[in-house]
Parts: sequence; structure tokens; C-alpha cells
Amino acid sequence: MPRRSEGVTIGFLGTGEMKVDPATTVIEEYLNSAASPDDPVRFVFPLTSEEFSDSMHELVTMAQASKIAYEVVSTGSITKRAMIEVSQSATKTYTVPDIWTQMEAILVDALPKSTLMVLWDDEREELNDIAGRFIDAGIEVRDLKAGGHVLAFEETGTQEEPEPEDEDEDDEEAEQPEDEAEEEEVPAATAELTHAHTRAQLEKLSHADVKDIATGMGLAPRKARENMIQAILEAEDSPEATTQGPATPGRGTEALGATPTTLVDLEALQGVLGGFTANLIDGLDLWATHFLQGLEGVAFNLTPPEPAKPDEEDRPAPARRLAR
Repeated sequence: MPRRSEGVTIGFLGTGEMKVDPATTVIEEYLNSAASPDDPVRFVFPLTSEEFSDSMHELVTMAQASKIAYEVVSTGSITKRAMIEVSQSATKTYTVPDIWTQMEAILVDALPKSTLMVLWDDEREELNDIAGRFIDAGIEVRDLKAGGHVLAFEETGTQEEPEPEDEDEDDEEAEQPEDEAEEEEVPAATAELTHAHTRAQLEKLSHADVKDIATGMGLAPRKARENMIQAILEAEDSPEATTQGPATPGRGTEALGATPTTLVDLEALQGVLGGFTANLIDGLDLWATHFLQGLEGVAFNLTPPEPAKPDEEDRPAPARRLAR
């Protein structure tokens, strides 16, 4: 099992050309996201004539100026003066026959806080195989020239083509005539109108209840409860619709043979006034509640917020800065 590294290890490879300032910015962003400013950092560079490009040399110079410890992996054939100076300043030098195997072992040993930065060179097809072996080992590989974009294998698997639908079945379904719409069976109970309310029941209700029944039947509300009762009975085709209430003969009507006159029902009038008073009080209470809530909201919005006190624990940690 690989040991858990306390710091961050970044390996480099590739002969692509890139200016040191944008490369330093990408490395800074990675370090600030992967570690704290106090965590140790080390770089690992391949040190061979084929791999050590000018851009790689500038990265080594940046590490030296930023006081970042770095290691080099070499095959032993160091001839250039610049490579010799880089090797002498390294904290550790590995001399091995296969530099990629050694770098892979170093980064695997530093997991999970290790990554490989590649200076991609489109003219080198072998970079795909080299980067692939690091990905197979579970190491995160990033394209340094593409802003640190994480590289991954492309899925080349073939997708199964859906089986073609049977055209004969579609033709048979298309040839079938549409069924005629079934007639809806009307319940026998709806053939005749039923009288849901009687005058006696409606007269016992309050003005508000009668209004609710009329509104539920789609009738226009009336000011007088008696008019609404009459409209409900007429809508229900009730035989009581022609009766306007209990007939009380007026003075002298029997002698003159005149039609009795309907008197105002005092109980009905009391119900109308009581319902109107209750609705008025409820409406005023509701309006007063909403008004007071609105005043509280205005007072809350006008009150300036208290300035937040700085909390030392919530202050962001200083970002790591590398020399340029």
C-alpha cells in the first residue's frame, strides 16, 4: 500500500514549449486547491537530453527561486552544463535505466497528493503511451499547456445498434380502424332533477351560507337572502319556488277578496344583518392584520444591519505565491 504523503508532489514531463509565467499560474492554482500554504511541496524532473527542454529548464529555475525542493531522475548521461547545474542543486538524484518507471514509483508513493504535469508536444506520439501508464497507475495527469486540464482515456467502445422495429406490426396497427367512441352511460339518477334543498332548510341558514350555495351553483349573489333562496329553488326546479314565504292575510283582505300580502320574515332579516355584521368584522380584522404585518416589514427593511465583526477563524488562508 502506498504511504500517505504529508505534502504535495508534482512530476513534470514533455518537451512542449510554454512561457514560465502562465505555467507558474497553473501550478499556483493547483497548489492552492490541493494543499495549504504550510504543506511542503516537491517537484520531480526528468533529466535527460531528450526530455530536458528550455521550458523545463525555466520551471526548474522557478522552483529554485521559490525555494521549492526538487528531485531529478536521470539515466546517468548528463553532458550539458545546464543539466549538470540542475542536478547539483537537486535535493535528490535518481540514476536509473528507465526514468518513467522511477517517476511513476515516486508519484505512486506520494498518493493521494501527487500529480503529473505534462508539457504536451503534438509532434511526440509516444506521449500518449507515457501519460497512459501514469493514468493506469492511478496518478492524476494534467495538461500544463491547457490550463491544468485533467487528461483521461477516450472511450472507444462500440454502441449496440437498436434492433429495427418490425414494419409489419406497424402496418397492422395502422390498418386497424379506430374504434368508435363509446357513448357515456348517463346514470338514471340524473335523468330527473332532484331537489337538494327545501325552503325551510334554506331559511334556517345564515346569509353567508346561502350565498355560498348560490355561488357554488353558478348563480349571481343577491343582496337579499330571500332572492337568493328563490333563485336556488328555481335553479333546482323545486315546486316551492313559486311560494315566496308564509302568507299572512293583511287587514281587510279577506273582506275585499284580495290576494294575501307576504310580510317580511323578521328572523330572515336578523340572519341577513347578523351575517353582514360578522363578515364586516372578519374583513376589518383581516385588513388590520395585513396592515400591521406590512408596517413591521417596512420597519425591518429600514433598520440598518449591524456591521459584521471580523472573525479570525473565518479569514481565508493566504494563497501560495511562486516566484516568477
